[in-house]
Amino acid sequence: MKTYPVITISRQFASGGAEIGRLLAAQLEIPFYDNEIIELASQESHFDPKLFRRVEETTATNSFLYAINRLGAGSAYSMPISDQLYAVQSGIIRTVADQTPAVIVGRCADDVLTGYTKTVNVFVQAGMEARIARTMERLTLNESRARAYVKQIDKSRAAYHNFYSDRTWGRRENYHLVIDTDDLPFDAAASIIKTYVTAVMGQELEQARAELNRDK
Repeated sequence: MKTYPVITISRQFASGGAEIGRLLAAQLEIPFYDNEIIELASQESHFDPKLFRRVEETTATNSFLYAINRLGAGSAYSMPISDQLYAVQSGIIRTVADQTPAVIVGRCADDVLTGYTKTVNVFVQAGMEARIARTMERLTLNESRARAYVKQIDKSRAAYHNFYSDRTWGRRENYHLVIDTDDLPFDAAASIIKTYVTAVMGQELEQARAELNRDK
């Protein structure tokens, strides 16, 4: 079965990963998926989108995830609810790769697509102070609350990724490219990634775009 090349973006909270992913997709003229994965998974599974988001934002060992796992006991499904959500979401990610080249942010896409299709896996990071400043502005928090929030979300993302993946979240050797946005505008970061992606899979992307245009 034919699949299409995908760029996956993992990111520290408030490092600009999602914004950079959207800019990159526009530069490459391919679809962008972030929360769109949740919406598609919700439509397929009929689970509330808020449940998908809550699982992603909750560490794998805390009481909420334990509680929703227990909801699966005795149901028609043999696996816990959180595992069901992950399985549905992973299926959507593979379906995207079956249909189009794309930029996909988060959701363990780097691991889900390993051995499934060609990927360029990117990690976006930034210094703590820069991320705190962005969080203070974005969420209208004071410095201490913003610092705690950044640490909490990073911890949750790492726990979720490490729980479902054999790869350690944020470990440099697990990515083709690591971008630091401390002093780098998001559009410049997207352009740097585009240069790398074009060098690595430019021919595949051109062929994919040509195919998709013929099918329209």
